[in-house]
Amino acid sequence: MARFTTLHVWQQARDLLRLVSSATADMRAEGDLKSQMRRAAISIASNIAEGSERGSDREFRRFLCIAQASNAEVEAQATIAGDLGCIAPTTSAQLIEQSQRVGRMIARLVMAIDASG
Repeated sequence: MARFTTLHVWQQARDLLRLVSSATADMRAEGDLKSQMRRAAISIASNIAEGSERGSDREFRRFLCIAQASNAEVEAQATIAGDLGCIAPTTSAQLIEQSQRVGRMIARLVMAIDASG
């Protein structure tokens, strides 16, 4: 199993986290949306890292599924933030695009683990 820092999906998750952090830096308060978006983005990268270091494909897959759920949360929150005018429509679209990219990568990794046995 590869060290998590070498995984392209982890690097893309970090890019998503940086985008979320930047997009929410000046975001007006809308309940807990700002901190929730940040926590979910942190969760994606963290779960990829933790799962890859668990030492088994079964555990890695489990943590990838958690990361995928957090990724869906980021996509939903970016959509909501855009709908509410908390972030610009172009920023919302950029976050959604990166989230979808990360989601596809996680899904492919899960499929590869499933195919390997």
